[in-house]
Amino acid sequence: MSKKNIVIFGSNDHSKVVFSEIIKHKDYNIVGFVDDFCKKGKKIITYKNKNYYNLGTIKNFIKKEKDKKKKEKKNYNNILGIIGVGFGYIRRKIVKEISKLDKNFKWEKIISKDSVINGNFKVGEGSLIMSGVVINTQTKIGKHCIINTSSSIDHDNYFKDYSSCAPGVITGGNVTVGENSYLGIGCVVKHGIKIGNNTVIGGKSFVNNKCDNNSVYYGLPAKKIKKRKENENYLI
Repeated sequence: MSKKNIVIFGSNDHSKVVFSEIIKHKDYNIVGFVDDFCKKGKKIITYKNKNYYNLGTIKNFIKKEKDKKKKEKKNYNNILGIIGVGFGYIRRKIVKEISKLDKNFKWEKIISKDSVINGNFKVGEGSLIMSGVVINTQTKIGKHCIINTSSSIDHDNYFKDYSSCAPGVITGGNVTVGENSYLGIGCVVKHGIKIGNNTVIGGKSFVNNKCDNNSVYYGLPAKKIKKRKENENYLI
C-alpha cells in the first residue's frame, strides 16, 4: 500500500508538534511545510537524518499542485493537508484562503497512536488529537480542532469547528465548546456546561456556569473578565 502524501501549513512551534504525531503513522509521507512568512527552502526540522523544508507560500504551492494534477491526471497522487497553527482564527483564515484557490483540496485528520478513544466518536477533517488524550463515547470534534496533550474529554462533548484545548484540560460529560473557542492549560469544565463562540478560558480555571460568546473567563470558579475580538491572540 502506497503512503499518503501530506503537507503541514505553518512552520512555527506547533507545526513541529503536528509533525511529531504524523511521523508515528507509517502510512504518511510528509512532503514538507508551507508558510507565507518563512523563506522558501528554509529547513524547518530534521528527523532521522532527513531534512524537511518550507515549500513556499500557500498561493504558489496550491497552484503548483493544481498544475501537476492537470498534467498527470489519473496518475496524480493528491496531497492532503493539515494546519500546524495553534490559533483557531488563523486556522480558519488558512482554510478559507485555500478553499478559494482549490475548492477540492483535501484535509486530513490526525489521531495520535498514543490516544485512547472509547466508543462512538466523530472527528472532522483537519483536526488533531494529540498524545495522551482520552475521549469518551458519543463525543464529536468538529473541523480543524486541536485536542492537546493529555486532555480528558468525557462523553457527549461537542467541540465546534476551529475550537481547541491546551494540554491537560478536563471536561465533564455533555460539554459544548463554541466555534473558535479555547480552553487554557489545565482548566476543568463541569458537566453540562456550554461555552460560547470565540471565548477563551484561562489556564487552571474551573468553569461551573455557562460562558457567553466573545469573552474571556478565568478563576476558581471562572468569572467573565472582559469581552474579546475575534482576532485577538490568546497564544502569547
